[in-house]
Amino acid sequence: MKPFALATAMAALLAAGPALSQDLPPLLQGLDLGRLSVETKRDGQREYEGRLPDGTEIEARFDLAGNLVKLEADDGSLPAALVEAALPAPVRAHSGMAFLARVTEIKFDPRHLEIEGRDADGIEMKLRFDPSSARLIGAEIKHGALPQALVDEILPPAVRNAEIFGTFASLGSIRAEGDSYGLRGRDGSGARMRAQLDASGAVLRFRGDDDDGNPRARMHDRMKERMERRGDEGSRRAGEHRAPMGGPAAPMMGGAAAPIDTVAINRRLSEAGYGDFGLLQQRGPRLSLQATNPDGEPVTLELDPTGEILRETAR
Repeated sequence: MKPFALATAMAALLAAGPALSQDLPPLLQGLDLGRLSVETKRDGQREYEGRLPDGTEIEARFDLAGNLVKLEADDGSLPAALVEAALPAPVRAHSGMAFLARVTEIKFDPRHLEIEGRDADGIEMKLRFDPSSARLIGAEIKHGALPQALVDEILPPAVRNAEIFGTFASLGSIRAEGDSYGLRGRDGSGARMRAQLDASGAVLRFRGDDDDGNPRARMHDRMKERMERRGDEGSRRAGEHRAPMGGPAAPMMGGAAAPIDTVAINRRLSEAGYGDFGLLQQRGPRLSLQATNPDGEPVTLELDPTGEILRETAR
C-alpha cells in the first residue's frame, strides 16, 4: 500500500473508533471497552466484542429490535453493574441467584432465561428462569450435587415424594419442561441415572444401570409386583394380547381384555418425546412396547395400563 493510502486508511480507522463507541447499545455504554468490534450476522443480529480495562473480553449479541440475546465474559466474570442492568429485577431478587458467586454468561431465549456462573467454591453452575414469571425452572451443577434449596424450589412435593426420586443419592441437573420434570444425577453407588416425572410424581421415563445389585432394579421389581397384585386373576391367566398403538384393543384368548386407551397412551408417550412405536403387547396387567426414546435410541418400554413407564431397557 502506498504511504498516502496507508495514512488515509489509518486516519479513517481512528476516526471510526469514537463513532463506534457512540453507537453502542445503552447496556454497553460506559464500560470503557477497548479493541471494540461489531459484526452483523446473517439473521440481522449484531454482535459486539471488546475488552474491559482489566483484560476481560466481553461479547454481547442483540436482535433486530435491540433486545439482548447473549452476554458473555470469555475469560473472566461479567461486572456486577452489567449483570444488574441486564437481568430483570425479579430474577435479580430471586433467592437462587445467591448461589452464583459470579456470573459469566447470560442468555435470553423465548422459552427461558439462562444464567451461567460459578458458586463460592468455583464450581460451574447454571440457573434457568421462566422469562415471563421469573420462576426458577432449572438448575445444573458441573460437579457434586445441587443445593437442596434449589431442588425444593423447582420440584413440587409430589415429585420429591415419588418413590423413584428417593433412589437419587444426588442431583446434578433439574429441568422443568411444561408439566414434566427431568432429573439427572447419581445413585448411592455413584452410577449415573436419569428420569422424567410428571407433576403428580408419575414416571414418564427412566434410564440407569439395571444390574441385580442396583437399588433401582429392586425398586422396579417392587413396582412391577404391585402392578401384578392389582391385576385380577383372569388377566394374569390370559395369553398374550397385541394391539397396534392408536388402534382398538383386540380380544384376548380366554377372556376379555381390560379396557386400554391406546390413543391416550400414544399421546402420553409422544408428549414425553418417544416415537416409532411398535406393537403394544399385554401380559396380564403389564404392557410392553418397542419405541425410540427422546435420544433416538431403540428401547423396550414396560408400561402400566395408563401408559406410565415402569421400565426402559435398550434394544
